[in-house]
Amino acid sequence: MQVSILALPFFALLTNPVFGQDTTVWLDKDASWAVNKPRLQAFGEEFDSALALYQFLEQQAEGGEQLSLEMLTEPAYDWSGIFTRTGGGLSFDPDIRASETTAKLTNSGIAARQAKIDQLAATGGEYDPISDCRPPGHPRWATEPFLHEFIVTPDQTWLINEMVNDVRRVYTDGSTHTLPEDAYASWNGDTIGFWTQGMLVMHTMYLMPGQYQRGTQPDYSNQVEVVERWKKVDGITLEADYWVFDPINLSEPWYSRQSWTELANEDNYLRIRYWDCGENQNNDIITTFDGTSQFPDFDFIENDAAVSTDEAVKRASQQ
Repeated sequence: MQVSILALPFFALLTNPVFGQDTTVWLDKDASWAVNKPRLQAFGEEFDSALALYQFLEQQAEGGEQLSLEMLTEPAYDWSGIFTRTGGGLSFDPDIRASETTAKLTNSGIAARQAKIDQLAATGGEYDPISDCRPPGHPRWATEPFLHEFIVTPDQTWLINEMVNDVRRVYTDGSTHTLPEDAYASWNGDTIGFWTQGMLVMHTMYLMPGQYQRGTQPDYSNQVEVVERWKKVDGITLEADYWVFDPINLSEPWYSRQSWTELANEDNYLRIRYWDCGENQNNDIITTFDGTSQFPDFDFIENDAAVSTDEAVKRASQQ
């Protein structure tokens, strides 16, 4: 049963093994991960909402610290470079296969996932909304590959994914969320955060519904909210704790550890470039007879689809 943090006496927050120092400070993904990951999952389950979890972490950090320009040269805050997702493929939780899920789903969530499984069994594919350059949305944002760039300033941190020119802005200047009467749902929502002990803690709300990834990964609703805790764990790796709350699809918040690795770029050849689905013929969307989406074979030849090795793509080109 979930309980509000306000219902717990102060001493319980200090002595309870879930709430204690083991989970409010950063836990490395090391030989103890098989033990620590379930504890981080259980930690999230102690809260009724993402906002309650975020406010607890903010309270533990005594409101966090304000960054200065001088601090940005320190290793903990120097997130410069070009990064890509470390692993995970089509799975939201990088520790498991794309055909699995560690999410604890509601009946509605189970039904939505089963519908996707049935669709894949019947057609072999699905129409992925990012095929026509719609944003992936958040929390799917965390699973997208391609190039990433992270820009830390004293008042904002920008989390940039090259795909469809996707930028998340994290306000760390003490701002609160947009008031409900002025808010509207968007693909990346409204994100506020604070810094503490070299970690960026953030809370995101006002999001659009979507899927964690294509395939058999679950869906999330427009009530989804996310708490993240980012940290640069070595010279080339950024990691982030994710707690996803969604009363429609998740019976408990879903915890995972995401990761991005800096790519070698001594000649500065790698750059974040403008991404438009219509920029060349290899971004053409091919809709098959089954209603699934596919792309050409990426060989830059005329009428690529007509000579595709994918029979569904070849048939679609003849419509």
